[in-house]
Amino acid sequence: MLLHVIEKKRARMVYYAGRYGFTNKKTVLCSQELDRLMNMISTFTSSKRRA
Repeated sequence: MLLHVIEKKRARMVYYAGRYGFTNKKTVLCSQELDRLMNMISTFTSSKRRA
């Protein structure tokens, strides 16, 4: 489920970057949200490996 959300967010970010540019507020906010989602995956997989 989270991977699907990440993929949709990534696609939206690519769209915003192409339409509005890399430094546009929409693109940057979407990129930050994507970073948070990917950090969640990273934290989850790291904690799973330790268990």
